[in-house]
Amino acid sequence: MMEEGKCVGLDNCKCEYAGQLYDVGDKYEKGAECLDCKCVGKGQEECEDKKCKVTCGDDEIEVDEEGECCPICLANWVEAVNPKPDAVVKEPLALTCRVNGVEVTKDNVKWFKFAPGMADLSKAKRTYSISDDGLTLTIKKMDAKKEGQFKCVVEKDGKTSEGVFEVALPLKEKDLVEAEKEVVAFVEGQVVKLQCNKLDVITELWWTCNGKRLKAGEGNVRINNKKTYSVLILKPAKLSDKGTCTCHAKGQGSEDSVDIEVGGVENEVTITSQVDDLTCKQGDKKACVLAWDIDSTIGKIGPQAVKICLYKNQKPTSCKFSKVKDGTYTRAYGKQRKPKNSGPYVAIVTVKGKEYISDPINFTVTKKEKKKREPKEPKEPKEKKEKKEKKEKGSKKNKDN
Repeated sequence: MMEEGKCVGLDNCKCEYAGQLYDVGDKYEKGAECLDCKCVGKGQEECEDKKCKVTCGDDEIEVDEEGECCPICLANWVEAVNPKPDAVVKEPLALTCRVNGVEVTKDNVKWFKFAPGMADLSKAKRTYSISDDGLTLTIKKMDAKKEGQFKCVVEKDGKTSEGVFEVALPLKEKDLVEAEKEVVAFVEGQVVKLQCNKLDVITELWWTCNGKRLKAGEGNVRINNKKTYSVLILKPAKLSDKGTCTCHAKGQGSEDSVDIEVGGVENEVTITSQVDDLTCKQGDKKACVLAWDIDSTIGKIGPQAVKICLYKNQKPTSCKFSKVKDGTYTRAYGKQRKPKNSGPYVAIVTVKGKEYISDPINFTVTKKEKKKREPKEPKEPKEKKEKKEKKEKGSKKNKDN
């Protein structure tokens, strides 16, 4: 017998399926026929029905899928047909569940409402009705009290699945809040306050900035809620706070919001030294004063915000807080100053956590000049000195006579 261009014995003749050849002893599946086969020789095969091994999860069910030899596992086999239905006040509202892959009866289905716990609705016949197959719950007359989450729970052969519904009446358009100021501007580092006034009864109020919901106490955020208004406080304000902040409010069956545009500019600190170089002598009584003028867009800066430091190798050292006089920030060296105090000095200003460093003043302390001593006259011997003094006295008496 010819096979692939070669002559082979009948016993070694291969099997063929779907255009593919199988050697004697090979096993293969006939998927379309749901058979497991084995080539036994002489071109013959032995086949048997495919054996299925299916293990499903706790709440999965086995279902027959068209075109598949074995059942498949199906999760979430119950679904809400209208999970977010359109509700109308005083009108009935039907909620419908669909079950896939298995047949159920009304006894397999239960309906619940979270309020806040679960309540079995089969007993509330005045308010709700359930269809004969158990898969449709009808709210007989819709109102605000019927809003909330509903679900149908189906149990079959020890397996459970459910469909969930969010029932809500459409929100009424009503002005609940208004902005005290629609546009607020700030300088970086300042405290910014945004106020939202309440116009009606508010059940919930919250703030967002640039789409992010804010929480009091996080970062620079403070929120002060009062009976008639709410204030969002940004302390200190950062440039990243620029954008749109929104006050959101919910009332009784209504919701509203108002936007406040927030603009900010960078805080500018200008530090100007009164001199570029300063030279003083060691020991002079007159104080040597290093002085800077400082201006800021956020207003006055206190002396504790300014340090005056020796600046060596691009690092501040020997720092002291400044003193302020007539708007000038100073550091003075008295007569105890020494040449080792010499070097470049800078003013370092800290505003809202940000440092600003001035250009340096080159400070030099020159050494104190030593006084030159005059040479002393040699002392005369004591006897010689006494004779000289007697001689001078005698001369004086002769003159007087």
